[in-house]
Amino acid sequence: MKFLLCIWTAIMVMNTLPLCGQNLVPNPGFESTLGMPTGSGQWNLAQPWLGLNATADLYVKGQVSLPLLPCDNINIPVHVGGSCSERNGLSHYAGLQFDLLNGYREYLSIPLAIPLTGGSIYLIEFYTQLADSARFACNSMGALLTNNIPTQAGTGVINFTPQLESTQQITDTANWIRVSGLYQALGGENYLTIGVFRNDNDPSLQKTDYGTRNSNCSSFDNSAYYFFDDIAVRKIDVTINIVGDTILCPNETTVLTADCNVPFWWSLAATPTDTFSLDTSIVLTPAVPTNYILNTDFGTDSVRVLIVNPPAFNLGPDTLLCEGDSITLDASAPDGILYNWSTGDTLPAIVVTDTGVYTVTVDNSGCGVTDSVVIPGFLENPEVPLGEDSLYCFFYNDTLKLDAGEGIAYLWTPTLETSREITILSPAVYTVEVTRSNGCRRSASLEVQEICEPSVYVPSAFTPDGDGLNDVLKAYVNNSLLFNFRVINRRGQEIFYTEDPSEGWDGTYEGQEAPIGVYVFRVNYQGLDSEGIKVKRKLLGTVTLLR
Repeated sequence: MKFLLCIWTAIMVMNTLPLCGQNLVPNPGFESTLGMPTGSGQWNLAQPWLGLNATADLYVKGQVSLPLLPCDNINIPVHVGGSCSERNGLSHYAGLQFDLLNGYREYLSIPLAIPLTGGSIYLIEFYTQLADSARFACNSMGALLTNNIPTQAGTGVINFTPQLESTQQITDTANWIRVSGLYQALGGENYLTIGVFRNDNDPSLQKTDYGTRNSNCSSFDNSAYYFFDDIAVRKIDVTINIVGDTILCPNETTVLTADCNVPFWWSLAATPTDTFSLDTSIVLTPAVPTNYILNTDFGTDSVRVLIVNPPAFNLGPDTLLCEGDSITLDASAPDGILYNWSTGDTLPAIVVTDTGVYTVTVDNSGCGVTDSVVIPGFLENPEVPLGEDSLYCFFYNDTLKLDAGEGIAYLWTPTLETSREITILSPAVYTVEVTRSNGCRRSASLEVQEICEPSVYVPSAFTPDGDGLNDVLKAYVNNSLLFNFRVINRRGQEIFYTEDPSEGWDGTYEGQEAPIGVYVFRVNYQGLDSEGIKVKRKLLGTVTLLR
């Protein structure tokens, strides 16, 4: 059996408990009655409440007093015991007498709506108030849960230990005091009994004697007399959670909060039996990773607070930006996970081309570090004056000089020259990087293309005699896009034709050696002129065949 008392100083904790289940106490405020009581001891009217051997009293609003019997004055709010207003505007409550000198006890007992379930947690609560005319005040107001209705020997104490019992004296005669606690059921508990379960001489029974009263009613003159109302037994769902940030940077503070609807205490995993705190929230600045435990009688929750080193990176010093250039700001960190730049970028590195303040926060899922760099202005860095892309004909020995302008260092590609000027002798894309005196660097590129007008050359004679010298007649063409070459004899017959500049006439016709003499040739060809415009050309002439 597990039980946890929550009364008096702990009442505020219990006020946060959710009432997850129905009240298993029928007629909890005694509002349902079989009729109007006309005097004391008529407890049988508040069914299904049971009066044991010593009979409790039922108070009601609007009851007419019987003047001959002072103890029968059970009106609400003013009666023989003084004044006690109904709780929450209702019209009934109960009264119990505890004679702490002669062992007399009155109890309230009732069968629950359903038996309790073993292992489940239940909230037990009732409200009580001391009568104005009572001689004694005491503690040990309790609630007993049993499988069967308890037996009272005569009008004496029921010798059972209640699951709920107030540890402090209840002396308030003007306000209803809530007594409540949690109980883990064994299973089968089916009766609830309210009263004082300690003997008069029990050292745990604390009492205050205000002196003999003169109310002409023994219930008050020599006893502790208490009113009772709103009695409940409710099943609850226990919540035990720790809420708070558990990943910290060095020297950072966190707050762990107990999301818990049962009484609890904090401890450290290193010393689990020592109470660390009873506060709902604890403020922590651990120097090393530490485990914290939220303890209850019904379970625990624990967390480990980790200390994470912040990401290490450096954007570098503030700097001037070269005019027309860019700079890469790199915040890469080995353990960086999230990057948030003032520009809205989320990558580790950004390229900037303008002045301003650039800020980045790097986070490693627990610790964020921020750094900034200022680019206040520009360094002079004019463009490199290479000019525009150009067309040249290097076939005819054209040359081109490129001048990279003012600087202290130069590097050309693809020539790898390091002078300010270079002479171009072949087509290519030429790039130069110029270093200024202020350290700025700037590059420029120029594409030089070769375009030459087409040309054709045909020899005036050839000797196809097999000596390996001048045996074939060819048309030598340059920069031609289309080409054909034909040879015609004196009769006007075409005795040779080709569209391949690598082919030539070997001085034969239809397999026979052509006769010595003069032959006519014609070359048709196409190409591009110096402005890149397509042109068509032809060349007519004669050639002498010699042997």
